[in-house]
Amino acid sequence: MTHLFMLLAVVLAGAVGDVCVARAMKRVGELTSFRLAAIMRFGWSAALNGYLWLGILWKAVAFFCLLALLERAELSWVVPATAVSFVVELAAARFFLHESVNATRWAGALCIGAGVAIISW
Repeated sequence: MTHLFMLLAVVLAGAVGDVCVARAMKRVGELTSFRLAAIMRFGWSAALNGYLWLGILWKAVAFFCLLALLERAELSWVVPATAVSFVVELAAARFFLHESVNATRWAGALCIGAGVAIISW
């Protein structure tokens, strides 16, 4: 049960981190020029975005939870089981970032979820 709780922490913290970073970068915009001044403006704009720092924090939480999980569980279970994050992040992209997600992506996510269930069973 502890392994499942820790897996949940890895997946949810990672998903929250990715959603925050994606939201930040959508607000910052695209880097259209590789001149030094444009890169500096882009970097400064990203650094001032709170969602970026929140995303970094949550990704760090996910990383340390993953380390703790690897300490307690077998790598051959941990790595495939963390693939469930693809399903969670697809749903987060659809419902929190309002991205358009087609049927093919949902089918792929369901296949990944089924694979994780089989591995965990």
